[in-house]
Amino acid sequence: GKIVVTNDEWTLSDSGYSAAPDADRFARNVASWFTGGGSGNFLAYTNNFGLTGGSLANTMSNAGHTWTVSVAGTLDLALMQSYDAVFLGGYYTNIVVSDLIQYVQNGGNVYLTAGTGVGGAVFEASFWNSFLNAFGLDYAPQYNGIIGNIAINSPHPIFAGVSQLYQNNGNSIADLQPLDPDNEVLVSLNNDGLYAVYVPEPASMVALGTGLVSLLALRRRKKN
Repeated sequence: GKIVVTNDEWTLSDSGYSAAPDADRFARNVASWFTGGGSGNFLAYTNNFGLTGGSLANTMSNAGHTWTVSVAGTLDLALMQSYDAVFLGGYYTNIVVSDLIQYVQNGGNVYLTAGTGVGGAVFEASFWNSFLNAFGLDYAPQYNGIIGNIAINSPHPIFAGVSQLYQNNGNSIADLQPLDPDNEVLVSLNNDGLYAVYVPEPASMVALGTGLVSLLALRRRKKN
């Protein structure tokens, strides 16, 4: 499974779309990255304005995806497995974090945003870090004060055709395992991580890397 982590919820809100029209392209890219280019069935499990606006709903619908906004029921593994991705932020009720971790481990995708002000910065970071830390990422327990359109300069596919995105005082993101290729902060401003991703390396690549290390070790032994 894949995870997209953003520091602030305004990016995909109606206001974010108005401030930075590239929000439409960004949302399309994220959806396409989650599905591998096909149509997807997505759930926004939140009542927060950052993910419940008409602009985002139109983007998903126009791109051929099914977009559901609902906080009905408990967000457990049984519910999540009905969707290709879940979009989260600003809502904390009835979310089973251990199941959310398992959902990603089983191949599910998650878009997560913070900076909502709901519960305060420390609470937001603490709640979501119980999920993020399992994948080598971490929210700061204070808001970063970064407001406005931020230039995007990343070759990652979720930013294809995206030059700027809007944010308004989010929780910065840190990479807890910088040597691990699975997790990465993609966009930063003054050392504050604004956008990050998690995607596990394919087993074939892991096996290739292990094989190369073994081969190099064998060659060194032969030389000695």
